[in-house]
Amino acid sequence: MNATMAGKIAPHPSGLDGLRGKSCVIVAGSIAPYTNRLYDAFAEASGVELAVLCCAAVEPQRAWRLPKPSHYEIKTLDGWRQHRSYTSHVYFNPSIISELVRRRPTAVMVAGFSPTMVLAAAYAAATRTPLGVMTDGSVETDPGRNSLVHWWMRRLIIPRAAAATGASANSLRLLESYGLKPGRGFVLPIVTPWEPPEHTPAWDERNYDILFCGALNEDIKGARFFSEVVTRCKELTGNIRVRIVGDGPLRSELEARFEAAGIPARFDGFLHGAEVAAAYGSAKLLLFPSRGDAWGLVASEAVALGTPVIGSPHAVSSHELIARHGVGRMCEMNTGLWAKTVADILGDQQTWTEMHMQTRQARASFELDKSVRALTSALHRAHGHGPGCPKPSHAMSFARFRTGSDTQS
Repeated sequence: MNATMAGKIAPHPSGLDGLRGKSCVIVAGSIAPYTNRLYDAFAEASGVELAVLCCAAVEPQRAWRLPKPSHYEIKTLDGWRQHRSYTSHVYFNPSIISELVRRRPTAVMVAGFSPTMVLAAAYAAATRTPLGVMTDGSVETDPGRNSLVHWWMRRLIIPRAAAATGASANSLRLLESYGLKPGRGFVLPIVTPWEPPEHTPAWDERNYDILFCGALNEDIKGARFFSEVVTRCKELTGNIRVRIVGDGPLRSELEARFEAAGIPARFDGFLHGAEVAAAYGSAKLLLFPSRGDAWGLVASEAVALGTPVIGSPHAVSSHELIARHGVGRMCEMNTGLWAKTVADILGDQQTWTEMHMQTRQARASFELDKSVRALTSALHRAHGHGPGCPKPSHAMSFARFRTGSDTQS
């Protein structure tokens, strides 16, 4: 994080200086490029001694490259890990207790609900350390709807949180459904991993019509559906240029389908940093046929590059970013509807330009300054600053944690 970027962080209403001298440990599954950027900016601007203790260095399906943070610490814990699916990971890292005992943070925040996070919450209860919860989950993708174990983990931790952050309004509804008390939740927008450019390419500066960015699977990202939409678009428009960023089990299938249909398609594999940002600016539209994303970072990244998005209703970003700000279309998962929507926009430069112009206003909703301020508000709340905050004497004892009793106001 450079000084120029840090200088853009506006003063917090309660004062960023109010957290100087405080220390916070975030317990997370792993660090992503966008959380790395946020945490570095927050630590620099607030003066908080921040450490992120990770259950794993990286999830196995990711190809992330992280720059070394300048203002906070990352440490990967020893322990047991089970990666059950693209979106399901279980962690048990008993060393979290000794790390917390050694560090003695003034606040603990858990970004997940694995056994490791339960141990961290138990430490917070036993030591009367303020506990915070962080999630990018949504009501629709919540595993607690179908799993008693997932439900119990969340019900054990969330009602005891002095503060919480969620990536969206939907995330806060999810937390409140598990017992988060009113006034303790803050929307913490997911930021892009890189600083959005001042200039975003215009219509005639984009060499591709359609972009797909993500894992090439069907059950989560809808890659096969995407290929069907593209072939239908070819029938409607006669010519279509496609770019695919990402990799996965359906890559060879998509390559064969596009070759058979005579559709020029560029397959980049996974890109990083400035390369992926440039890819968003190279296409007129991003297609995001998600079958279940709690948010959908690719939508935010596309909007940051001025690229309108066609998204499914199964990603929260389609509701709270794309439809709300008029920077694309939200369409039910019907290939004919998607193909017609894409063809109509590609055939109407004025409509595309209007959506493109709206992206500058839309991206203000997830700018770095806003997210730093949200995290600051949450930590102020956790430390007992602000209306309705519990007094330190109201902190839970370890016995109350074990019995499920909660007397926090």
